[in-house]
Amino acid sequence: MQSQIVCNGCRSILLYPRGASNVCCALCNAVTSVPPPGMEMDQLICGGCRTLLMYTRGATSVRCSCCHTVNLAPVHNQVAQVNCGNCRTMLMYPYGAPSVKCAICQYITNVNAPPTSHNQTVVVENPMSVDESGKLVSNVVVGVTTEKKAIK
Repeated sequence: MQSQIVCNGCRSILLYPRGASNVCCALCNAVTSVPPPGMEMDQLICGGCRTLLMYTRGATSVRCSCCHTVNLAPVHNQVAQVNCGNCRTMLMYPYGAPSVKCAICQYITNVNAPPTSHNQTVVVENPMSVDESGKLVSNVVVGVTTEKKAIK
């Protein structure tokens, strides 16, 4: 499972594995210390003004400092993670999706989620990677899952 922290250098959101003591930012190379267990951060979009809010994971509500709207924090993490079944890259996908396609090797990994009863668009944004020339590259995949019909 991964947690999030704001980079001390460029203020980007960084993902890191639980148990890490610090994180080096791929954009600015700043090293940010990880908060002690129980103080991990999460984020949500304010329902009043659409500002991205960071809050301590486990909080039940978050008051926006811009518009003072009280936002209910999600009870569970709405993004899940799994290693690609082919290249073992860590993939992030919407919680509840039955599968996820790797942006690197195109392999579709089943995540053993319960089947959905309707079509669902799945947008997967994996952590950014660096290409051969050293430039930062986004890894985004869009797909559609459909209900599978039983064969009689």
